Amino acid sequence: MTVKYPNAGQFKRELDSDRLERIYLFLGEEEGEKDKAINRITVMAFSDPNERSLATGRFHIENDDFMAAADFALSPPLFSSRRICIMYNIDSLPYARHKAVFQDLVVNLPDSAMLIMTSHEIRPPAFMAELLDRFKVVQFWRYFDKDIYNYILASFRKLGLPIDDRAVDILVERTGNDIKKIDDAIDMIRFSGETGRVDAEMIQYFIPDQKDANVFEFVDALFKKDTHALSLFKRIFEDGTPDLRVVYQVLRQAEIIEKYYSLAEEGAPAEEAMARAGVYSKNRGNFWLYTKAFPRSLLRRVFPLISATDYKLKSGGASKDLPANPVFNLANDILFMK
Repeated sequence: MTVKYPNAGQFKRELDSDRLERIYLFLGEEEGEKDKAINRITVMAFSDPNERSLATGRFHIENDDFMAAADFALSPPLFSSRRICIMYNIDSLPYARHKAVFQDLVVNLPDSAMLIMTSHEIRPPAFMAELLDRFKVVQFWRYFDKDIYNYILASFRKLGLPIDDRAVDILVERTGNDIKKIDDAIDMIRFSGETGRVDAEMIQYFIPDQKDANVFEFVDALFKKDTHALSLFKRIFEDGTPDLRVVYQVLRQAEIIEKYYSLAEEGAPAEEAMARAGVYSKNRGNFWLYTKAFPRSLLRRVFPLISATDYKLKSGGASKDLPANPVFNLANDILFMK
């Protein structure tokens, strides 16, 4: 018998009632909508961004993070009244090895913890069958092309910005039908200060192509001090992305963080300082992690490293050998500076 689970739209309406469950399982291919649901849940659980950042743990089970995730979920919270543990790609769990811990986690989850698991598959993993009644299961179906186009048109209409057909085509090409990336792109246009019709030229100017999107993922990991940044750089290096373009994005992010510190020092409230520094609303959760990884004293040591790398590249220091690449070495220096 096939069980019909609520979809993303139905789940949004359920969240409107301000009720949160203890354990969630998010199924399906629409990762962007999953991320939006996760973000909404964390905001509902923690109104304070600092508390939200400290009390939310994100773990990738395909990277063998399960035991760390379980330890986080089962440990008492230190800086808040609760914790949210997010386990991405739970279907990749080597269940035979972790059966006892998994069952203990689900059955004996502390009252202070909330658990969110995701799976790219459309059905729950078989190993969850006996415990599935403890989960709130939601199905996130992939959008059809027509739905994507209608979503973009409706989103711009709400902003009072008409958009032409060619602009929609390019936006879809550059975001790969990913709802989260589409939302981020719409935010970029919204906060750009541009008015009037959104045309193809505007989309091409403001919305990066997929190679640039990989650069943004690298910069995001770098400023979280996530060593995954090195493998992300390897990918963009092999894609042939120009080194100077990568350095520019690293510099831009460092300057945004420094501007935030300057505004905060002048007495601006945190949310206002982020907005004036150019931090998009959807990226503010990540931005708190950047400031945690790079207090101002450490951040100031990043700028000379960027300057030296820029000089090497402009002096013919580019290398086709990854270990000798100046930007790869910059990433290592930033990741492991103390």
